[in-house]
Amino acid sequence: FKNVVCLGHILDKDGKKMSKSLGNIVDPWTMIDKYGVDTLRLWMCSVNQPGDSKNFDEKTVAELGNKVFTLLYNVLAFYELYRDTSLEVGEMDFAPKNVLDQWIVVRLNQYIELATKTLDAYRPFEAVRALREFIDDLSTWYVRRSRDRIKEGDEEAKKTLYFTLKTLITVMAPFAPFTAEDIWQKLKNDTDEESVHLCNWPEGGEIYAHLIENMGTTRSIVTLGLDARQKSGLKVRQPLSKITVKNFTLESAYAEIIKDELNVKEVVADATIASDVELDTNITPELKKEGDFRELVRAIQDTRKKDGCMPGDIIDLVLSENYKELAESFDSELKKMVGAKSVEFSTTAEIQIKK
Repeated sequence: FKNVVCLGHILDKDGKKMSKSLGNIVDPWTMIDKYGVDTLRLWMCSVNQPGDSKNFDEKTVAELGNKVFTLLYNVLAFYELYRDTSLEVGEMDFAPKNVLDQWIVVRLNQYIELATKTLDAYRPFEAVRALREFIDDLSTWYVRRSRDRIKEGDEEAKKTLYFTLKTLITVMAPFAPFTAEDIWQKLKNDTDEESVHLCNWPEGGEIYAHLIENMGTTRSIVTLGLDARQKSGLKVRQPLSKITVKNFTLESAYAEIIKDELNVKEVVADATIASDVELDTNITPELKKEGDFRELVRAIQDTRKKDGCMPGDIIDLVLSENYKELAESFDSELKKMVGAKSVEFSTTAEIQIKK
């Protein structure tokens, strides 16, 4: 070997040396049993560079476990729920058309480039910090925004998620060898290496800065819009007619994401507005009716969950007569959104589900 990376001293959370006399020793085996070896290993590289001394605070270990491993396994569980093995290919053999697919692949390429450069320079701290950011982007933005597409069988979305997951764990393997191997065994096909640790390091691909910049701008607008909704006391389930954005120049694909995230009908550009975004908070009777429908869907979904329904379960739905006019106005949309083959009305039941 040419280089050895050794860990620095592990101190208690206040920066004091651990000793029996002070009673501040943390049993490593207890932590391993509680959080897993990969979480502990990754934590060592997430606080600072491995060779530097570290203050051990169990709260930060738990937080890391949630923000990396819990999120990652949630993404895997979602993929497996709608998995189609016939679409699983080792390489991206197509050019994604959807801007979200394009963006996550570019973000993956960006992370591979950073991880390669920092690991070659023996700076794993930077690679692990960027790993946390990428997994957050994958889970809370890409998968959440692509959830309906994947549920409906969109082939490009499924291929993109599979490729992203599989490539990501090859980069994670040095940091989290057991987790990477576990996920690899779940995802690999007959032509793959037997172990993730036998795979070649991914080379990555083109990094289109405009995709990353445009999606970053989109997310910033969404954040400002959500903040404006909160200040106005308007839930996201209540549709609004429009949001006006100062100096908005993004393509229509990004505008569609903003409309969907903020539940608005239109995105308008206006360089003369005082703030960066302005919401039209005037709620017409039509918008109010749509908002009531979304509240009804939420209540039905809550009942489905309470009754133990799985996502793919098709139900017979019984609603109170009070919902009849609303439900009939959105009949086909309601059935699709809540997985119902029939809707009946009752003078006694509020919301009742029959499997």
